[in-house]
Amino acid sequence: MNIRTFGLAASLGLAALLGSTLARADDRLDQAIYHVNEAITQGGKLHDTGLLSYHADLALEKAEGLQKFKPNPHLAEAIVHIKAAIEEGRANHAEAGTAQAKEALSHLEEASKESAK
Repeated sequence: MNIRTFGLAASLGLAALLGSTLARADDRLDQAIYHVNEAITQGGKLHDTGLLSYHADLALEKAEGLQKFKPNPHLAEAIVHIKAAIEEGRANHAEAGTAQAKEALSHLEEASKESAK
């Protein structure tokens, strides 16, 4: 009886672990989109290049993590533009950084559409 109970508990624990990993993967794209939107707001409306870079960096972390887990050409292109947005922000170029973030957002949205299929 104890072996069955242990087996059931182990199975439930494994299912919970794998289920949370899969949910986290889908959540990364939403988080990347959120942070790119924040970067656009900070750079475009508030002209704060520090926060533009900060949010772009957070978006990059999420996008790169997802790219390793679930490769996508739109996601790869978004990563290129997010990196460019970070560099422009660090160079104090709010307009150019915002433009790069907007381009990244369009690719992230395309990646999101593909993953929804």
